Amino acid sequence: MSDTPRLIGIVLCERVLQDVLRRDAVSCINIYNGITAQSFPAVVPLVYAFSQVSTTSQGFEYQFKIADNTGKVVAMSPTARVEPLPNQYLTHKIISAFSGLTFDKEGAYEIILEVAGQSIGSLPFQVVLLQQQQEAPVGQ
Repeated sequence: MSDTPRLIGIVLCERVLQDVLRRDAVSCINIYNGITAQSFPAVVPLVYAFSQVSTTSQGFEYQFKIADNTGKVVAMSPTARVEPLPNQYLTHKIISAFSGLTFDKEGAYEIILEVAGQSIGSLPFQVVLLQQQQEAPVGQ
């Protein structure tokens, strides 16, 4: 087992459900691959970042960050800590919430997962302006 977890995947979604009896059973509801905004700034009231990473022999701290295409961090989750798992074949399921997530402009963003302050991977994410359809003039 390595002391640095390996990223398996990141999902951004509206809700995460975790089974009370089987903690490894997780459902991600309404997965986002991007956001279409009617205007800017665009505010998403609540969104969850969910990730799976390989187990480690030591516990670790993690944090999700959202950065724009220039690398500027526009949001970050609180730092959280997980303890090592008892079995090397299990994966950590880590979850963070972003409340009132605000995008000031359209563009390409990245959802970055950091472990011990170092990025272990990211998910590309698009924010686009909804194109209003032009109505044809009456009588034509």
